[in-house]
Amino acid sequence: HAPDFNVVGASFAGVPGVIIGHNDRIAWGVTNVGPDVQDLYIERVNPANPHQVEFQGRWEDVEVVREEIRVKGREAPEVLEVRITRHGPIINDVVEGLEQPLAFRWTATAEPSRLFRSVLALNRARNWEEFRDALRDWAVPSQNFVYADVEGNIGYQMPGLIPIRAKGQGLVPVPGWTGEYEWTGYIPFEELPSVYNPPTHFIVTANNKVVPDDYPYFISYEWAAPYRAQRIVDLLTAKERLSVEDFEAIQADVYDIPSELLSRYLQQLEPQGWLQERAMEPLWAWDFRTTADSPAAAIYQVTYLKLVENTFQDELGAELFEEYLGAATFHHMALARIIEEADNPWFDDVTTPERETRDDILQRSFAQALDVLGNQFGDEPPKWVWGRLHTATFDHPLGSVKPLDRIFNRGPIPVNGYGFTVNNTGFDYKEPFAVETVVSYRQIVDLGDLANSVSMHTTGQSGQPFHRHYGDMIPRWQAVEYHPMLWDRGAVAASKEGLLVLTPG
Repeated sequence: HAPDFNVVGASFAGVPGVIIGHNDRIAWGVTNVGPDVQDLYIERVNPANPHQVEFQGRWEDVEVVREEIRVKGREAPEVLEVRITRHGPIINDVVEGLEQPLAFRWTATAEPSRLFRSVLALNRARNWEEFRDALRDWAVPSQNFVYADVEGNIGYQMPGLIPIRAKGQGLVPVPGWTGEYEWTGYIPFEELPSVYNPPTHFIVTANNKVVPDDYPYFISYEWAAPYRAQRIVDLLTAKERLSVEDFEAIQADVYDIPSELLSRYLQQLEPQGWLQERAMEPLWAWDFRTTADSPAAAIYQVTYLKLVENTFQDELGAELFEEYLGAATFHHMALARIIEEADNPWFDDVTTPERETRDDILQRSFAQALDVLGNQFGDEPPKWVWGRLHTATFDHPLGSVKPLDRIFNRGPIPVNGYGFTVNNTGFDYKEPFAVETVVSYRQIVDLGDLANSVSMHTTGQSGQPFHRHYGDMIPRWQAVEYHPMLWDRGAVAASKEGLLVLTPG
C-alpha cells in the first residue's frame, strides 16, 4: 500500500515492485517461454592485432573492458581482458575447449533494460490495455503472462525481445565476418503471441509451445513437452465450475501422462522370477500418480531411464547419448512416437547379432531397473518408494562448502511429481533423481473476493539461516498448502508479527 500502488504478490530481493501478483483491478501470473535469444558468432581475429576482428572485408576495432576479480588469499586481482565485438563478448577466456574465437550475442546484453519500468507499470495497470502497454517494456526474460480482471476478462501476452535473423535460426555457431547472419530487428510487439477472452474461456501455459506451425516468426525449437499443459486442460474441463480448492488440487496434481502410455507395454511383460513378479504387482495396480510414497513410480522411473539407454545409446554412441539423455523432452516424445511399433529399428541393439524388439528392450530395462533398486534398497519392492530416490535440497551458494552446507542448506526432502507433472519437480536424467527444478511460487487469485486469494513459495521470508522464517515454508510447500494473500490493511495489521520502519536520511 503506497501512493499509486495497491499490490501484493511475489518479487525478488532488491527489485522494486511485484513481479507476480494482483492489484485491486487485475491479476497476473507467468511461466517461462524459453525463446532462442542467444547466438554464437565465429570471429576472424586479425593476426597482427588481437583487438580487431573482420566484418565484411574490413577490420573492426573491438571494445576492450578490463575486469578485475578479487580472489581470497591473493594480493593482486585476477585480471580478465574482455574483448567485445559487434556481436558481443568473445567467450574463449571463460569457456574451455573452444577452438575458434566465439562471440556471444544475447538480447539481455544487446539492448538497455527497461524491465523495472515495465514492472512498476504492470503494478499500476487497471485493465487489459494498460497491462499490455506495461509489457511493451518487458524485454528479458520473455514470459507467458496470463491475465484476469475484476470485470471477468482473461488474456495472454508474450512480451520480450525475440530476434529476427537475416539468415538461419541461431541453432549452431555462424560466421561473424560475412554479415549474412546479423539480427535485423525484433518481432514487433503487436505480432507477438496474444489472446483476449478466447472462446474456450480459459488459458493454459506450462512452458509448452504457444504458437502454431504457421506462425511467421521463429521463437524456439525447444518447447516443453505438452503433457503438463494437457493435464491442466483435462482438469479445467472436468467440472462446470471451479473453486479455489479445485485450483489447489490442480497445482498439486502429479498424474503422469507419459507413464500411462509407456506402462501399458511394461505391464504386459511376463515376470521372470519372484522378484520381477513382486515388482510388477504395484505397476499393475498403479494409477499413474507420481507420489513420493509410490513404489510403482520409482520402478517405472528407473525402468524408463534404462529404456532410454537401451533404445538410443547403441546408435548414438556414448558422447552424443550423454547430451541426448539430458534433453528429457526429446526422448520422452521420441519414445511416445515409436513405442507402438514393436519392431521399430531403434529398439534393435546394433551391438548384438540378434534383432531385438520393443519387448526385448523393455524386459532388459525392467530387469536392470530391479537390479538398481534392489542393490540400493534391498529386495523388497514395497519399500522402493519414489521419495527415497526423488528428493529436493534447497542449496545456498555458501552451502556448497562443507560444513557450511549444514548451516545454509535445507533438505533433502522427498517430493511428489517429476518434470512432466503439473506439480513440476524435474530432475536431470544425467544425474537422476535429485530434484533440479521446482515450482518456486504458487498463487491462486479470487477476483470476486481478493481476500480469498492464497499463495506459497518454497523456503521462507528470511535470508538469515538462523532465523525461524528461513525455511519454515518448506513443509507447507512440500504438501502444496497455502497461506492467505493478506489484502486489506486491517487484515495485514491484525496478522503482523512486527513492524519495520524505514526512514530516509
